[in-house]
Amino acid sequence: MDELKHQVMINQFVLTAGCAADQAKQLLQAAHWQFETALSAFFQETNIPYSHHHQMPQGLWTAAPAAQPPAWPAAVSQQATAQQKANVTMEAER
Repeated sequence: MDELKHQVMINQFVLTAGCAADQAKQLLQAAHWQFETALSAFFQETNIPYSHHHQMPQGLWTAAPAAQPPAWPAAVSQQATAQQKANVTMEAER
């Protein structure tokens, strides 16, 4: 049963983050199958190289905060809420 739940989480992670299934599985395993923790780790990893790469061609050597779209935190919160609801639903169906 855990294998099925893990596969569902991997699929949800792939759809949410847009990464490969093997990367999703590695992140979820490292986060002890905590979806939000793994998702946070994924976006922190992908944000750092992008912001560094983005700043270098512009010649900005000062530490400027990475610009986040205003809706980004809300989208992550909505996904976390949807994931929590899905977990509750899965538990209730047992």
